[in-house]
Amino acid sequence: MLAAVLFRLGVPKDYGENYEGLRLVFEVRLHNQGQGDIFIWDIDGEVFVGGDKSPRRVYLGRARSLTSLEIKQKTEAQTSVYLDLRHEDLEVIERLRDGGKPRFEIKLSILLTMCLQNPPDSSWMFIGPCGQSQSRYLTRYTVVVRDSRSNSPIEVDRDMWLDVLSKLGFKYVRVIEVPAITGVVNEHAKAAIKYLDDAWKQMKTDYENALNTARNALEELKSYAKDLGYVDDKGKIDFAKIYGASPDSELVRGMDGILRGLWALTSVGSHAGRSRFIKRADVEFVITTIYMLMKSMQENMKSQ
Repeated sequence: MLAAVLFRLGVPKDYGENYEGLRLVFEVRLHNQGQGDIFIWDIDGEVFVGGDKSPRRVYLGRARSLTSLEIKQKTEAQTSVYLDLRHEDLEVIERLRDGGKPRFEIKLSILLTMCLQNPPDSSWMFIGPCGQSQSRYLTRYTVVVRDSRSNSPIEVDRDMWLDVLSKLGFKYVRVIEVPAITGVVNEHAKAAIKYLDDAWKQMKTDYENALNTARNALEELKSYAKDLGYVDDKGKIDFAKIYGASPDSELVRGMDGILRGLWALTSVGSHAGRSRFIKRADVEFVITTIYMLMKSMQENMKSQ
């Protein structure tokens, strides 16, 4: 009779609401698949959460819709279902997703009335007449909210979830500001930045490809340094010249070690001995470190 599909997860701030607590907003489309109009009086439901790395799930609480609505036959209507949380609940979600994607299971209980000739079962309560041949009945209907992309339990993209957490002001979330590289005219430097941007996008779906793209960024970074005269006779980036320091200084040895480490980490095979899977945190570390290395080199080459 009713199908429910989630099409957006947000927080009150997304809708201009000044709500000081912790609240998730599940935007749901309800599709009336029946032969008559439906009037919905009340919606609440159970919400469970899990993660994409484990079959375990935990009950979070009850969500409620604050508005009634009417859905004509063979049409759909939009509603918002609100779930209030405590900080402890968010910590539970973080533990369950373990750096991955959270999965929500929402089972809505909908109090509705509908005009029928004959109710389908005894759960329908007669309310009164409705036209010449029908009567109005009341029932509570249960429906599971599905994911609009896969018609399966709701799985929230990790980046979307981190955005939600930041808007909620979750105390364990920290935003790291990475200074932008600006004023770049060298083609190799532009290519390095583009590779890093591509690697960040690929990280959402393919860690191995993201690492390979980060390796391309390192190649372009080396070519960038060579164009500006900061590669020595052995074909290595001359950090001593870039930083105006002694070749034996700890600074130069440290920067050279960072570069060699990044070359190793952008090799997919380098991760095989530690784990069967490359972790997202590994890829984030590599991409961010390459970017910051390039930023540091750029600023010091300008100062020479």
